[in-house]
Amino acid sequence: MELKAQQRIRAQQQHFKDEAKKRIMRVCKQAMSMLDDACDQIGKRFLSDRLPPELLEPERVLTKEAFANNAANYHDAAKKIWPNTLCRLARPGIARLVIEESQAVLYHCNDNSRVYHGTPLSPMEFEIDDAPAIEQLLTTVEPRYSSFVFANESLSFNESLSFNESLPSILNV
Repeated sequence: MELKAQQRIRAQQQHFKDEAKKRIMRVCKQAMSMLDDACDQIGKRFLSDRLPPELLEPERVLTKEAFANNAANYHDAAKKIWPNTLCRLARPGIARLVIEESQAVLYHCNDNSRVYHGTPLSPMEFEIDDAPAIEQLLTTVEPRYSSFVFANESLSFNESLSFNESLPSILNV
């Protein structure tokens, strides 16, 4: 009799532990989802409040935008990002990728005004399939030559053509 009561108590305790664990995990998952959204909002606010980066001369020379401006006598193909183009982010912390409503949105401070909130934040929207490629570009920022990545390692040929209109000012090539 006593053994049966102990087994029943242990079964109830185990059921209680399992149920408590399940509910705690549900709360933790909800909290993590809220934390992720909050971090994205804080990151967007930081980028909108931030001054645009003043690129040093060696950084400015490496941007595709500077190359395009100085390449009047080059063919138009030389001004675009192609699959064999080595590229990286011009400076760490100037851009943030956020997933919003089934699309990848890239926020950056490169177009910000020098006057506080002089120009609104201008995000770039991409297909959700482009998110891994953009993420790889955003995490490649080290100033060593070996940290550049080929555009074809992360982008398909068509994607690299669509990025030409939106990313040249924040990438070093």
